[in-house]
Amino acid sequence: MSAERETMVNSLKKLVIPTLKEGGFKGSFPHFYRKLENQTDLLMFQFSQWGGTLYVEISKCPLNGSTGFQEQQIPVNKIKVYQVVGNSFNDRNRIGPDLGFEFSISNTDEVAKNIQKSLDEAEDWWKEHPNWWND
Repeated sequence: MSAERETMVNSLKKLVIPTLKEGGFKGSFPHFYRKLENQTDLLMFQFSQWGGTLYVEISKCPLNGSTGFQEQQIPVNKIKVYQVVGNSFNDRNRIGPDLGFEFSISNTDEVAKNIQKSLDEAEDWWKEHPNWWND
């Protein structure tokens, strides 16, 4: 892992992960889930393979998990955002800037704070986006 990426992960663990945990999320970096009354909210952090960019992807699934691409049932505490198979690609979303959160070794805390602010965008999407399993 590059020093730049490691510094970004440390900033996320220091600033963003505690916010997720306070909001009821479980899991460990980079995958998190939160069971609610009618759905499970999912969130993952994904780094660009070329470095310097981080994406925050979200989705949701039924309370008992979801069936993955190979038709296997994945329990809610194991499912990842990229494994959710809904009715369309709209069942997954990125929050924050369209091109991801750009970072360098010198601004990781600032980027983590911007991600923290973008969690409101995720909350809105989880509330407003229809549950694909009810279609």
